[in-house]
Amino acid sequence: MDIKSLINPTPSSRLPTPPSSIPKTIRKRKRHDPIPAWAVREDTSRREVVPHVQPQVAAQAQPPAQLQAQPQTRADWEPSITNDKPYDEITRLVCDFLWENVVNNEMLRQAVAEGQGTQVEIEAKWGQILDRVTKDRIAGIHESECVVRSGDLENTKFESTMSEEQHKRMNIFLNGCVVRAKSNAAVAPKASRAPLDYKHVRRTDSFYELNQAGFDLLAPTTRAILQSPSRQKVRITRDTSTGQVLEKIIKHRVINLEISSPQTEWDYRISVNLEINYPGPLDDLVESMERGRSYTRRKDRMCYSHLQAYRIDLTQVTNPEGEKNHELEIELDAAKLIGEAERIHHNAPSMYEEIVGGMVNNLRVLSRAIRQH
Repeated sequence: MDIKSLINPTPSSRLPTPPSSIPKTIRKRKRHDPIPAWAVREDTSRREVVPHVQPQVAAQAQPPAQLQAQPQTRADWEPSITNDKPYDEITRLVCDFLWENVVNNEMLRQAVAEGQGTQVEIEAKWGQILDRVTKDRIAGIHESECVVRSGDLENTKFESTMSEEQHKRMNIFLNGCVVRAKSNAAVAPKASRAPLDYKHVRRTDSFYELNQAGFDLLAPTTRAILQSPSRQKVRITRDTSTGQVLEKIIKHRVINLEISSPQTEWDYRISVNLEINYPGPLDDLVESMERGRSYTRRKDRMCYSHLQAYRIDLTQVTNPEGEKNHELEIELDAAKLIGEAERIHHNAPSMYEEIVGGMVNNLRVLSRAIRQH
């Protein structure tokens, strides 16, 4: 069943494919573009808007005659000729993407049903879409956010990283969101925010090669998806302090969708993965090697949970050479999303589009938070 026939369908239009000769070099944008006079500055951490500052007018000055008419008010304002607010096109495309590749992916859902501890992972990462040849961030005819066609990504790579300074600023911003959410609840309980919780965890990942014996332990549908143990790795995650094994996972990438966002520092990649719980012992597995040595990575991570639907992870990853990478990602609860999709199938009220929209909006909010600092 096509989701477009189920939730607020609106006819789509196709623009001509832009010529392949469009240069991919990025146009430099001013770091602090002026805010238009008609706009308001976003400050979602405080959930209020600050109007654009207008020049002061002398007290004795009288408004022009055309301004003395009754001003328009929000009470009699309508968002469109039909009095409906049009849907967000980016959110709708992400809805379609997840509907096709998660909700209607029977093989994926069967693998989850068969394999104890196996689950679908829906995650989005902040990063940049780079041209493999020039190493520049991709650019085209678009000046604003857009979903990139998969066919136009053949010569690109997505690099999920940020600077250490951006990592620090994001940590401060997210911690501030937690504090303000709790203080609002204390001051005005009736207008309180949804819980926004966090925890600080330290994990160490090591990787092992999946062999034929281990592959044979997996559920039938999972084996059909993986096809063979070749190039499959088992990720062992331990508590860094105690050494306790927390997870034994084979992560299989299903599909990606990428969004270019030229007005912010980052683009976005939304991924559907199958996280397969490995049921076997580690004794028979050979540890993966990189540059002649076993590869491990230490993760220092702050986890922020919101609405029991989203988890935002801000992570510093350190490799065996001591090199550090800083990452920001958001995970959407796949089980919650599938549950809302099932409600659509049964013609019941559903929050499917709102839940997907919340993920997209979180991508935007955090990108703009960094840009404003």
